[in-house]
Amino acid sequence: MGRILAIDYGTKRTGIAVTDPLQIIATPLDVVETGNLISFLKNI
Repeated sequence: MGRILAIDYGTKRTGIAVTDPLQIIATPLDVVETGNLISFLKNI
């Protein structure tokens, strides 16, 4: 089973979270500047 990526989009910063392999619990991965979001997502 794959993981789910959650994006909490904001005007200045965006929070990224991922679930565990069983898709039960989401944990924070990182907070990035919104202007750098696309390049961050391409790298992960």
